[in-house]
Parts: sequence; C-alpha cells; structure tokens
Amino acid sequence: MQKVKLPISVDSVRAANNRLELVASLDKSLLSRLGESTNSIHSDIDTAFSFDVDQQKLRIFKGKASVAVELTCQRCNEPMTYQCEAEFTYCPVLNKEQENNLPDVYEPIYYDENGEVNLHQIVEDELLLTLPQIAKHAIAECKYGNYESSFGEIEEEQERPNPFDALAKLKLK
Repeated sequence: MQKVKLPISVDSVRAANNRLELVASLDKSLLSRLGESTNSIHSDIDTAFSFDVDQQKLRIFKGKASVAVELTCQRCNEPMTYQCEAEFTYCPVLNKEQENNLPDVYEPIYYDENGEVNLHQIVEDELLLTLPQIAKHAIAECKYGNYESSFGEIEEEQERPNPFDALAKLKLK
C-alpha cells in the first residue's frame, strides 16, 4: 500500500460508512505546536486511520501516529531522541448530549458545520500528549546517570514520642 499525504479534514460519518482505511504521511512543517515543543522533528509523521461503525451503530475511527523528535535531557542537558507513539479512538459528535451518551472507550470529538474532523489537529494533539513531562535519557545512556541524585547527608530518623502515651497513662489511673 502506497503512502499518500494525509488530508486536512475528512467527513468521518461517510468515511465510517465506507469503512475507509487510510495510511498516510503528514509533513512535519504542518505541525507547528509540536515543533515548538521539541528541539526538532526528525521526519514526516507516519499515520494510519481506520474508520468503522461499531456494534452500537456509532461511527468511530481509530488511529496511530508515530514520529521521532529531539528533546533536551533534563538530567545532562544534552540532546536526546524520543520516539512519539500515539494510539487513539474517537467518536464524532455534534452536541453535548451525544457526548454524554458515548461509551467510555471512545473519546468524543466535535465535527464542524460540514460534518468533517480535522485530522492534522488530531495527530498533533495526540503526539503532544505523548511527550514526556520531564525528558531524560535512560540512566545507562545519560552521562550523569552514575551520580547520586541526592545531595548532602540524610539524617537518621529519630524515634519521636507517641502523643497518645499521656492518654494511656491517664487511662491506667
């Protein structure tokens, strides 16, 4: 199957009725928020979408996105490569009532006035969610991985008196 460029938006209901399978690439220059959140994006983003109708007759779509990005290790301050892998399942909805009636396994997404969902935005949002909160190399790969992460001496814990001992003595009297 040949990879094509990912369309910006798609009519999710029509695509689900047709059981559309879409394997596409997304140009990295189109994901400005991901570019701002990382040092660089190594390649175009590989995506796969599968539109379907579930047993409850809900139109759904599942997707995957994958790309390698460069981040700064917060332990050694050196660049590191991080592989972003996102998997998601959405159910397009029109209003809050439909959203409230969805099963918990589906994430709701609102479609626009033309009945379309923006695939570029979905891919970028999902990849942003996979970024680590604190980027760090694996300890074996980090040049500061062998150093202790605590500073100074840790005092031994002294036994503190139990505040209820006084009550126990009163009870005995």
